[in-house]
Amino acid sequence: MIPLSVPYLVGNEKKYVDECLDTNWISSVGHFVDEFEASFASYTGTAKAAAVSSGTAALHLALLISGIGNGDEVFVPTLTFIAPVNAVSYTGAKPVFIDSDRKSLGISPEALEDFVSENCSFIGGRLVNKLSGREIKAVIAVNILGHSCMMDELLAFARKYNLTLIEDNAEGAGCIYKGKHVGSYGRFACFSFNGNKVLTTGGGGMITAPDVEDVKLAKHLSTQAKADDFYYSHDMIGYNYRMSNIQAALGLAQLENLEKMIARKREIHAVYEKELSNLPDPELFIEQSWCRSNYWFALLLLPVGKRDEFMEYMTSKNIQTRPFWKLNHRHPMFHDCSRGNTPVAEELYERGVCFPCFQGMSDEDIASVVSTIKSFF
Repeated sequence: MIPLSVPYLVGNEKKYVDECLDTNWISSVGHFVDEFEASFASYTGTAKAAAVSSGTAALHLALLISGIGNGDEVFVPTLTFIAPVNAVSYTGAKPVFIDSDRKSLGISPEALEDFVSENCSFIGGRLVNKLSGREIKAVIAVNILGHSCMMDELLAFARKYNLTLIEDNAEGAGCIYKGKHVGSYGRFACFSFNGNKVLTTGGGGMITAPDVEDVKLAKHLSTQAKADDFYYSHDMIGYNYRMSNIQAALGLAQLENLEKMIARKREIHAVYEKELSNLPDPELFIEQSWCRSNYWFALLLLPVGKRDEFMEYMTSKNIQTRPFWKLNHRHPMFHDCSRGNTPVAEELYERGVCFPCFQGMSDEDIASVVSTIKSFF
């Protein structure tokens, strides 16, 4: 089986983890946590970073610090992994589901404006959803499959309506928008280091921000808001959202090779572009001129009605594929949430299939994927 993704551990991962084991620094304190945070902030061009237990934990903290809570609403794309939608729900707020942008796969600035013009009032600096009577306070921009959202337009939208912009960059470590790393545009950016990500710590995540005090508060909340280590005094409601020193050791080693890993993934995708461009039916999704994608997965858009047949065929040839996530407004727990029209997201969901583009693929693997896709069509 050629899988969708495999962790690529070819650098100092074992050396750094062995140091943790040899010194007994295996929990949430250790120099690898500090070094990983500092190196990641430097890599992404942000002021400061805090390592946490997951990308979802990072999103939850970003929303809490942004003042999102009961009675509020947050714009989210309906086409995304459920994590940002769940994180909104953890705060007591409600998601407002918005369509995707066809060029970037991310939340559509045009669809956001359409929802506001049709359903909202903006008075006294407050954007109120007339369908629910709730105030909309934030927008989460998810960089889908390692491609960048249209950040300039989303920033302008957030400023126009006095909204907090939070970047969900779970799949986008190393993605660049107009020469600047994604994750450096909003008030917060949230990263995931799950086992299938380009940079992995086996689990875990990171929260970054341009404001050092915001990150310090996120770090404080992630360690149970402990105000005094000796007397176990706590000054806020906190969370056990810490990253272990072992995970950070893996992350630091991965970060040292991240640019090489992305270069290899882009090299693989270039082969796909060359070999699949002349096929009449499927469309290979490629980055826009203003984006350097990390190509977390490669994406084919199949003719309507062919998605499941294609995935079954690829599985029969021992090549793993997967569809897009179920659109979030279709989940039963979100049926009472507001949403705009979602024709682009519907089309992407019905047609989209992800296939392998991981950095450890051999040339033989790549050739097998190409020939199998060609044979189907």
